[in-house]
Order: sequence, then structure tokens, then C-alpha cells
Amino acid sequence: MKSLRTWPLFRLAISGLVVRGSCWLLMFGAVFFAWVAPLLTPWQENPQILQPARAQAAWFYSWMALFTWLPFQASALGNRMRREGMLEHQYAGGFGRLSLCMQLGASIWIWMFIVVLLSVFCCLIFALPKRPDEAHMWLILVLQYAVVYMLTSAPLLMLALSLGTITHEIIAFLVPTGLLFIGFFGYSWLGPLFGGADSTLLKSLWIALPHYHLADLTPRLVFKMGPLPFDSFMTTSVILFVQGASINIISLCLFRTRS
Repeated sequence: MKSLRTWPLFRLAISGLVVRGSCWLLMFGAVFFAWVAPLLTPWQENPQILQPARAQAAWFYSWMALFTWLPFQASALGNRMRREGMLEHQYAGGFGRLSLCMQLGASIWIWMFIVVLLSVFCCLIFALPKRPDEAHMWLILVLQYAVVYMLTSAPLLMLALSLGTITHEIIAFLVPTGLLFIGFFGYSWLGPLFGGADSTLLKSLWIALPHYHLADLTPRLVFKMGPLPFDSFMTTSVILFVQGASINIISLCLFRTRS
């Protein structure tokens, strides 16, 4: 009887996504895009660029999933579970807010993890260098990429999920994707404005802004620059972890169970 009460919302959410079928399109599209997209370029002129191009396509697909499918499914899931009263029902049955939030979060994180695994698979199967020393550095870089990507994406998906329990799913989708956009692209024009300012307030604001551009290691894959030095990788991981932990705490505070 106890086993039937083990994370019921997690199992319900997973089964709902599987039945809908869009998750299978997401998985198939990752491999298809990584294989086909580079073939649309004039790679015949320089066949050596084909393998890095496939690695670039694989991670580009992962980032596009984080900008679209993943946060939308997270926000829709939170909104649906709250609207249908499932959260309130499970809360009345003895599950705490943290447990309910983690159950729903895990059901989305699984698909995030699958996207990462498919990107890693494409990099190691389609783009692995033949020389052993280069292959070793390539493997380390790909694993580093997987770590920083998950440190970026997991908290944003939790934020989308929690916002979905208190507001419309479109708003819950736009907030984390807006943060991702600012952290991914905004550094190029916010950096000189805030980071180089004399004002302590502006500098503090620059530090507080998300720095998701640090998680984009695609140029190192394309130009085969090798893995990040250990110190740089740890610094990047700590920054993303602290930012992610802050977002997770905010998400838990926003999570609601009443319909």
C-alpha cells in the first residue's frame, strides 16, 4: 500500500506527457536535427567542419528546447494540476508542498535530462575525434557542457512550474524564458552599461542578473578549443549553482496547492 503512495503526482505527470506524444517528437527531433541540419550547409567544400557542426546543432536544439517546449510543459503542468485540484487533494492527503513541488519538477527534469543525453550522444557518436588525445578532451568538454546546461535549465523549469500554480500558463512560460534570454544574450549590451558603471548599485545589479551565457560552451566545441580549465569550470558551476539555488527557493515560495 505504501508503494502506491510513492510520488503519485510524479507518475501521473509522466504518464500524461507520454500519452500526449509531444515528448517523443522532442526526442526524435534532437537526433534528426543534429544529423540533418549540418548537411544543409556547403560542407562538401570542407568535410572537416561536418562533425563540429553536428555537435553545434545538437546543443542548439537543446537550447531551443529550453526556450520553448520544456518551460511551456512545466508551466502548463503546474497550471493544470492546480486548476484540477490535484495539488490540493494530495496536500490534504499528507504530502507537503516541497514533496509536491519536487514530484512535478522531477517529471519535467526527466525530459530535460533526456535532451541532454541525446546531445551528449550526438557529440560522442557523430562528432568524436579519432585521435585518442583529442577524443579525451572532447569527452571532458561535452560532460562539462552537460553539467552547466542542467545547472541552468533545472531551476528555470522549476520556476515555470511554480508560476503555473499561481497564474496563467503563458505568463508562467514567459517569465523564465525572459530570464533565460537576458542571461543568454543580454550580457553583451548590459555588461558595458552595468558592469562598467561607477555606481555600486548598477554593479550590484549586474552581479545579480543571470549569467547564463557562461553555460554556452558551443564555441569551444565548434573550434575544438578543449575543455574549460578546472578553475574556470568550477567558478562557472558555482555561479550557476548559486543563481539556480536562489531561483529554486523563490520557486518553492511561489508554489501553491489550492485551486
